Amino acid sequence: TVSPPIDAATPNSIAPHPRGEEPKTNDCPLPPVVTLFAWDFDWTIVNCNSDEYVPSRFDVAAEERLRGLIRSLGPDRWHDCVASLINSCVAEGEGRLSRHEVCEAAASMPYLADVRRSLEDVAADAAQGQVIVSDGNDEFISAFLKKNDLERCFTHGIETNFGIWEEGTRGGDAVHAFSVVHQSSKYGGHSCGRCPPNLCKSQVLRNILSRINRSSPENGDTSRPRIVYVGDGFNDACPALHVLNEEDVLLARDGAKISDPNSRMGPQEDAHAFRAQSGQGKFAILSALKRAEREGLVPKCRVCTWNSGMELRGLVRSLLDGTLTAA
Repeated sequence: TVSPPIDAATPNSIAPHPRGEEPKTNDCPLPPVVTLFAWDFDWTIVNCNSDEYVPSRFDVAAEERLRGLIRSLGPDRWHDCVASLINSCVAEGEGRLSRHEVCEAAASMPYLADVRRSLEDVAADAAQGQVIVSDGNDEFISAFLKKNDLERCFTHGIETNFGIWEEGTRGGDAVHAFSVVHQSSKYGGHSCGRCPPNLCKSQVLRNILSRINRSSPENGDTSRPRIVYVGDGFNDACPALHVLNEEDVLLARDGAKISDPNSRMGPQEDAHAFRAQSGQGKFAILSALKRAEREGLVPKCRVCTWNSGMELRGLVRSLLDGTLTAA
């Protein structure tokens, strides 16, 4: 059985995160940089979907169960469905799973070794900054970054949904329940038709840029850094269309996903990672840009494509040494 979503809780379930305690917009200035690398997380930094990967470590039928919940409740309830599945895994696990075990599963997500090397190449240059803008949640993302010593790379933080654990009781037993609060709650929601309710990546990126500008008010708009945006999904097309300009670069992931991401762990070299590449499950960003073009919208930025870690690292290093420019 699958636990009900948190906001549809039964009397014996744990109450949802109190809406009055949701995090507020972070107005802290961010340090000026020459270039800001903005990274998606799922299928970009990690080579899987974190929301599918974590429960699959405890339930071989997790992906099928998640799809069933989404069919029932609708795609806008994605994060309620993920939380419900995590809570089912906790409740049904042998000896009751702990928060620590869930985070350990998140920490083991597979990633391409050359993607990590790309992050480290950027981090080694003091003129560059990096930020994560993700539809995932900070509980899973932070566990992965900490385990793999990558927290230090993200000078401009992580913008994602908020994964929250609460203690309570169920059937007389002490348990922890997981829920996800939308990142867009920081801004009172959003009205973007291209992004799901939890997060609009254009809204997030504009907020980040405004905070960088405020850190050097004497420079005015000239303090806006060049943006290099790295992503794969349909909503990664949103900032490419609405925020990136002629000075910026989009590194869009192209091609097919590997067929068995949830069976993998840790660093993967390209040769091993793509041995079982599937003809199914294409990355969505380029098709989203093509649909936008039919609507009369085209990105102003330069668009470069990659699929393997080696291809991405080559593009990143060319951007860093100046041999690849927006022009």
